[in-house]
Amino acid sequence: MTRRIALLPIALVALLSLLLAACASTPAVAPALTDPKEIVTKGVTSIQDIKTFEFTGSFTGNVAAAQLGNFDLSTVKMSGAVDIAKKSAKFTLDAPTLLGTKVDAIVVDGNAYYQLSGAAAMMGGGGTAGKYTKIAVPTDPSNPVAAATDVTKLVADLQAGLAKLPSPLTKAADEKCGDVDCYHVTTTVTKAQALALDPTSTLDADVTVDLWTRKSDYRPARFGLSVTSPSLGTFGVTLDVKYDVAVSVAAPPAEQIAP
Repeated sequence: MTRRIALLPIALVALLSLLLAACASTPAVAPALTDPKEIVTKGVTSIQDIKTFEFTGSFTGNVAAAQLGNFDLSTVKMSGAVDIAKKSAKFTLDAPTLLGTKVDAIVVDGNAYYQLSGAAAMMGGGGTAGKYTKIAVPTDPSNPVAAATDVTKLVADLQAGLAKLPSPLTKAADEKCGDVDCYHVTTTVTKAQALALDPTSTLDADVTVDLWTRKSDYRPARFGLSVTSPSLGTFGVTLDVKYDVAVSVAAPPAEQIAP
Protein backbone atom coordinates (compact mmCIF):
# COMPACT_ATOMS: atom_id res chain seq x y z
CA MET A 1 0.00 0.00 0.00
CA THR A 2 2.93 2.33 0.78
CA ARG A 3 4.37 1.69 -2.66
CA ARG A 4 1.07 2.52 -4.36
CA ILE A 5 0.73 5.82 -2.49
CA ALA A 6 4.34 6.67 -3.34
CA LEU A 7 3.37 6.50 -7.02
CA LEU A 8 0.43 8.88 -6.48
CA PRO A 9 2.17 12.08 -7.72
CA ILE A 10 3.22 10.40 -10.98
CA ALA A 11 -0.25 8.94 -11.44
CA LEU A 12 -1.83 12.35 -10.90
CA VAL A 13 0.39 13.97 -13.51
CA ALA A 14 -0.44 11.17 -15.96
CA LEU A 15 -4.17 11.50 -15.24
CA LEU A 16 -4.22 15.26 -15.66
CA SER A 17 -2.10 15.01 -18.82
CA LEU A 18 -4.47 12.43 -20.28
CA LEU A 19 -7.36 14.81 -19.66
CA LEU A 20 -5.67 17.37 -21.93
CA ALA A 21 -6.11 15.32 -25.17
CA ALA A 22 -7.06 17.48 -28.15
CA CYS A 23 -9.32 18.37 -30.89
CA ALA A 24 -11.17 17.67 -34.14
CA SER A 25 -14.96 17.63 -34.62
CA THR A 26 -18.11 15.65 -33.86
CA PRO A 27 -21.17 15.22 -36.07
CA ALA A 28 -23.50 18.24 -36.25
CA VAL A 29 -26.46 15.91 -35.84
CA ALA A 30 -26.25 12.86 -33.61
CA PRO A 31 -28.22 9.90 -35.00
CA ALA A 32 -29.93 7.60 -32.51
CA LEU A 33 -27.84 4.63 -31.38
CA THR A 34 -28.81 1.15 -30.20
CA ASP A 35 -25.55 -0.85 -30.27
CA PRO A 36 -23.78 -0.53 -26.87
CA LYS A 37 -20.32 -0.90 -28.44
CA GLU A 38 -21.07 1.93 -30.86
CA ILE A 39 -22.34 4.09 -27.99
CA VAL A 40 -19.07 3.59 -26.11
CA THR A 41 -16.95 4.23 -29.21
CA LYS A 42 -18.89 7.37 -30.08
CA GLY A 43 -18.47 8.52 -26.51
CA VAL A 44 -14.69 8.27 -26.80
CA THR A 45 -14.42 9.94 -30.22
CA SER A 46 -16.76 12.76 -29.15
CA ILE A 47 -14.15 14.16 -26.77
CA GLN A 48 -12.01 15.34 -29.68
CA ASP A 49 -13.66 18.76 -29.95
CA ILE A 50 -13.91 19.51 -26.23
CA LYS A 51 -12.49 22.89 -25.21
CA THR A 52 -13.14 22.90 -21.46
CA PHE A 53 -14.84 20.64 -18.95
CA GLU A 54 -15.18 20.06 -15.23
CA PHE A 55 -15.95 16.94 -13.23
CA THR A 56 -17.13 16.04 -9.75
CA GLY A 57 -16.90 12.66 -8.09
CA SER A 58 -18.75 11.08 -5.21
CA PHE A 59 -18.12 7.79 -3.43
CA THR A 60 -20.21 5.17 -1.66
CA GLY A 61 -19.59 2.13 0.53
CA ASN A 62 -16.76 1.02 2.76
CA VAL A 63 -13.26 -0.28 2.06
CA ALA A 64 -11.59 -2.80 4.35
CA ALA A 65 -7.85 -2.12 4.32
CA ALA A 66 -5.52 -4.74 5.79
CA GLN A 67 -4.18 -3.70 9.21
CA LEU A 68 -5.85 -0.29 8.91
CA GLY A 69 -9.51 -1.16 9.45
CA ASN A 70 -12.60 -0.06 7.52
CA PHE A 71 -12.93 3.28 5.78
CA ASP A 72 -16.25 4.96 5.04
CA LEU A 73 -16.06 6.47 1.54
CA SER A 74 -19.31 8.43 1.69
CA THR A 75 -17.53 11.61 2.80
CA VAL A 76 -14.88 11.46 0.05
CA LYS A 77 -15.20 14.18 -2.59
CA MET A 78 -13.31 14.70 -5.84
CA SER A 79 -13.40 17.52 -8.38
CA GLY A 80 -11.41 18.97 -11.23
CA ALA A 81 -11.45 21.17 -14.32
CA VAL A 82 -9.55 21.21 -17.61
CA ASP A 83 -8.85 23.86 -20.26
CA ILE A 84 -7.72 22.02 -23.41
CA ALA A 85 -6.41 25.03 -25.36
CA LYS A 86 -4.33 26.31 -22.45
CA LYS A 87 -3.22 22.78 -21.50
CA SER A 88 -4.11 23.50 -17.91
CA ALA A 89 -5.98 21.53 -15.28
CA LYS A 90 -6.69 21.31 -11.58
CA PHE A 91 -7.72 18.41 -9.37
CA THR A 92 -8.69 17.99 -5.72
CA LEU A 93 -9.44 14.94 -3.61
CA ASP A 94 -10.69 15.36 -0.06
CA ALA A 95 -10.95 12.10 1.91
CA PRO A 96 -11.27 12.91 5.62
CA THR A 97 -12.13 9.32 6.56
CA LEU A 98 -9.02 7.98 4.81
CA LEU A 99 -6.67 9.18 7.55
CA GLY A 100 -7.27 12.80 6.59
CA THR A 101 -6.02 12.34 3.03
CA LYS A 102 -6.17 15.42 0.81
CA VAL A 103 -4.68 15.96 -2.65
CA ASP A 104 -4.39 19.23 -4.57
CA ALA A 105 -2.87 19.12 -8.06
CA ILE A 106 -2.42 21.76 -10.76
CA VAL A 107 -1.12 21.54 -14.34
CA VAL A 108 -0.27 24.85 -16.01
CA ASP A 109 2.46 26.26 -18.29
CA GLY A 110 4.09 22.86 -18.80
CA ASN A 111 4.48 22.15 -15.09
CA ALA A 112 2.55 20.17 -12.51
CA TYR A 113 2.21 21.13 -8.87
CA TYR A 114 0.90 18.80 -6.19
CA GLN A 115 0.34 19.00 -2.46
CA LEU A 116 -0.44 15.98 -0.28
CA SER A 117 -1.85 15.83 3.23
CA GLY A 118 -2.81 13.07 5.64
CA ALA A 119 -2.16 9.44 4.71
CA ALA A 120 -0.87 10.28 1.23
CA ALA A 121 1.91 12.42 2.72
CA MET A 122 2.64 10.12 5.68
CA MET A 123 2.98 6.93 3.66
CA GLY A 124 5.60 7.88 1.11
CA GLY A 125 3.71 10.24 -1.18
CA GLY A 126 6.55 12.72 -1.02
CA GLY A 127 6.43 16.48 -0.96
CA THR A 128 6.96 19.08 1.76
CA ALA A 129 4.29 19.67 4.38
CA GLY A 130 2.23 22.75 3.55
CA LYS A 131 4.03 23.25 0.21
CA TYR A 132 3.45 22.31 -3.41
CA THR A 133 5.99 20.13 -5.19
CA LYS A 134 6.75 21.22 -8.75
CA ILE A 135 7.60 18.80 -11.57
CA ALA A 136 7.69 19.12 -15.36
CA VAL A 137 4.88 17.53 -17.39
CA PRO A 138 6.30 14.88 -19.79
CA THR A 139 6.33 16.05 -23.42
CA ASP A 140 8.44 13.32 -25.10
CA PRO A 141 6.21 11.77 -27.84
CA SER A 142 7.53 8.31 -26.95
CA ASN A 143 6.34 8.43 -23.34
CA PRO A 144 3.13 6.59 -22.36
CA VAL A 145 1.25 9.79 -21.56
CA ALA A 146 1.83 11.22 -25.05
CA ALA A 147 0.90 7.91 -26.64
CA ALA A 148 -2.34 7.79 -24.69
CA THR A 149 -3.38 11.20 -26.02
CA ASP A 150 -3.28 9.92 -29.61
CA VAL A 151 -7.04 9.70 -30.21
CA THR A 152 -6.72 7.52 -33.32
CA LYS A 153 -4.69 4.96 -31.41
CA LEU A 154 -6.97 5.32 -28.40
CA VAL A 155 -10.05 4.42 -30.45
CA ALA A 156 -8.28 1.47 -32.11
CA ASP A 157 -7.15 0.16 -28.73
CA LEU A 158 -10.68 0.63 -27.40
CA GLN A 159 -12.17 -1.44 -30.22
CA ALA A 160 -9.64 -4.19 -29.59
CA GLY A 161 -10.37 -4.07 -25.88
CA LEU A 162 -14.12 -4.26 -26.42
CA ALA A 163 -13.66 -7.37 -28.55
CA LYS A 164 -11.82 -9.06 -25.67
CA LEU A 165 -14.33 -8.24 -22.96
CA PRO A 166 -15.21 -11.43 -21.05
CA SER A 167 -18.62 -9.95 -20.30
CA PRO A 168 -20.66 -8.27 -23.07
CA LEU A 169 -21.66 -4.64 -23.01
CA THR A 170 -25.35 -4.14 -22.31
CA LYS A 171 -27.49 -1.18 -23.28
CA ALA A 172 -29.61 -0.33 -20.26
CA ALA A 173 -32.68 1.89 -20.34
CA ASP A 174 -32.10 5.48 -21.44
CA GLU A 175 -31.92 7.89 -18.51
CA LYS A 176 -31.68 11.54 -17.57
CA CYS A 177 -28.26 12.89 -16.60
CA GLY A 178 -29.33 16.02 -14.82
CA ASP A 179 -31.48 17.77 -17.43
CA VAL A 180 -30.14 15.98 -20.54
CA ASP A 181 -31.16 12.67 -22.12
CA CYS A 182 -28.51 9.97 -21.99
CA TYR A 183 -27.72 6.49 -23.22
CA HIS A 184 -26.67 4.05 -20.49
CA VAL A 185 -24.22 1.22 -21.15
CA THR A 186 -23.13 -1.23 -18.47
CA THR A 187 -21.00 -4.34 -18.03
CA THR A 188 -19.79 -6.50 -15.15
CA VAL A 189 -16.52 -8.41 -15.08
CA THR A 190 -16.42 -11.15 -12.45
CA LYS A 191 -13.35 -12.47 -10.68
CA ALA A 192 -13.69 -15.76 -12.60
CA GLN A 193 -13.92 -13.96 -15.94
CA ALA A 194 -10.85 -11.86 -15.15
CA LEU A 195 -8.88 -15.00 -14.32
CA ALA A 196 -10.03 -16.72 -17.52
CA LEU A 197 -8.87 -13.70 -19.53
CA ASP A 198 -5.60 -13.32 -17.63
CA PRO A 199 -4.40 -16.19 -15.38
CA THR A 200 -2.06 -13.75 -13.58
CA SER A 201 -4.92 -11.45 -12.59
CA THR A 202 -5.11 -10.61 -8.89
CA LEU A 203 -8.60 -9.14 -9.16
CA ASP A 204 -10.53 -10.29 -6.10
CA ALA A 205 -13.84 -8.70 -6.98
CA ASP A 206 -16.76 -8.36 -9.33
CA VAL A 207 -16.45 -4.97 -11.04
CA THR A 208 -19.39 -3.20 -12.70
CA VAL A 209 -18.70 -0.30 -15.05
CA ASP A 210 -21.41 2.12 -16.18
CA LEU A 211 -21.23 4.84 -18.83
CA TRP A 212 -23.86 7.45 -19.61
CA THR A 213 -23.43 9.47 -22.82
CA ARG A 214 -25.49 12.44 -23.97
CA LYS A 215 -27.85 11.64 -26.83
CA SER A 216 -27.34 15.07 -28.37
CA ASP A 217 -23.60 14.75 -29.05
CA TYR A 218 -22.51 11.40 -27.53
CA ARG A 219 -20.27 13.13 -24.99
CA PRO A 220 -19.79 11.17 -21.75
CA ALA A 221 -21.93 12.71 -19.03
CA ARG A 222 -21.42 10.26 -16.19
CA PHE A 223 -19.17 7.34 -15.28
CA GLY A 224 -19.80 4.75 -12.60
CA LEU A 225 -17.61 2.07 -11.09
CA SER A 226 -18.76 -0.34 -8.39
CA VAL A 227 -16.75 -3.10 -6.75
CA THR A 228 -17.87 -6.10 -4.72
CA SER A 229 -14.93 -7.86 -3.10
CA PRO A 230 -14.86 -10.44 -0.30
CA SER A 231 -11.63 -8.92 1.01
CA LEU A 232 -12.08 -5.20 0.34
CA GLY A 233 -15.84 -4.77 0.71
CA THR A 234 -18.47 -3.12 -1.47
CA PHE A 235 -17.84 0.42 -2.72
CA GLY A 236 -18.20 2.64 -5.77
CA VAL A 237 -17.52 5.98 -7.39
CA THR A 238 -19.64 8.15 -9.70
CA LEU A 239 -18.13 10.87 -11.88
CA ASP A 240 -20.30 13.62 -13.43
CA VAL A 241 -18.94 15.76 -16.27
CA LYS A 242 -19.94 19.20 -17.62
CA TYR A 243 -18.57 20.79 -20.79
CA ASP A 244 -17.86 24.28 -22.17
CA VAL A 245 -17.48 25.83 -18.72
CA ALA A 246 -15.25 28.70 -17.59
CA VAL A 247 -11.99 27.29 -16.24
CA SER A 248 -9.38 29.31 -14.37
CA VAL A 249 -6.08 27.66 -13.45
CA ALA A 250 -3.03 29.40 -12.03
CA ALA A 251 0.26 28.23 -10.55
CA PRO A 252 0.56 28.48 -6.77
CA PRO A 253 2.33 31.57 -5.37
CA ALA A 254 6.10 31.17 -5.21
CA GLU A 255 6.09 31.11 -1.40
CA GLN A 256 3.81 28.04 -1.49
CA ILE A 257 6.18 26.00 -3.68
CA ALA A 258 8.82 23.82 -2.06
CA PRO A 259 12.46 24.49 -3.06
